[in-house]
Amino acid sequence: MTTHPENPFAADDVGMLYARGRPFHHPRSLARIRAVVGDAPLTRALDVACGTGMSTVALAEHAPVVVGVDASPEMLRGARPRVDGMSYMLANAERLPIADHAIDAVTCCSGVHWFDQQQFFAELRRVLRPDGWVGLYDHYFLGEMVDVPAFADWTRAAFDAFPLPARNLQVGDPRATTPDGFEKVGDEFFGDDIEMTHEGFADYQLTISNFVAAAERGTSRTELRAWLLESTAPLFAGASTRVLRFLGSITCLRPA
Repeated sequence: MTTHPENPFAADDVGMLYARGRPFHHPRSLARIRAVVGDAPLTRALDVACGTGMSTVALAEHAPVVVGVDASPEMLRGARPRVDGMSYMLANAERLPIADHAIDAVTCCSGVHWFDQQQFFAELRRVLRPDGWVGLYDHYFLGEMVDVPAFADWTRAAFDAFPLPARNLQVGDPRATTPDGFEKVGDEFFGDDIEMTHEGFADYQLTISNFVAAAERGTSRTELRAWLLESTAPLFAGASTRVLRFLGSITCLRPA
């Protein structure tokens, strides 16, 4: 019998979906992080909640040795091929398999809100070198399609038909307070519009938690994808691609 995951990253075959459907925005966010923390050379870097490895591959452009860590075997099964100096590990963010003070930099994309934050940041203090840094970043879909106002009606209908699953309400916003043992060195919100084909849009939507939850409740992904393509066909009429609105955010920390 299929069980409901505690979060969408544990659902069956979700790694394959994310690898195919999620946009590769990570290099743009990392460039903004490096503009804040500086471009001093890195030796070893750690990417927590690496998922399917997009964030790890992006981080590998900045350090010769990079480790991507994730708690979901399903996500790691869909991980991107490793480049030289890069590896993946199955582990929890609160118990990192990393030696003390061995890491120059830690990144985490769209993951920290799932963690026990007190334990997570205690682990970061343990593994980071004194002059290291942390780059937390997120990427939010705003539910807008540029120059297509009817998309708002579609979004409301989609969430009525396929509601969001319950969220983990026991964690807060990591940007609200600076974690113990760290100082904030900068943060930023920025627009990040992304162009998608009709097929690519359907693939992306299948990675959103309401459609992941619908699949876990028994609706096949084939049926969900067919519904997505059919219901949005008028929105893509006469256009090979459409531009979707996203909001990026970064928060940069250093050990205090």
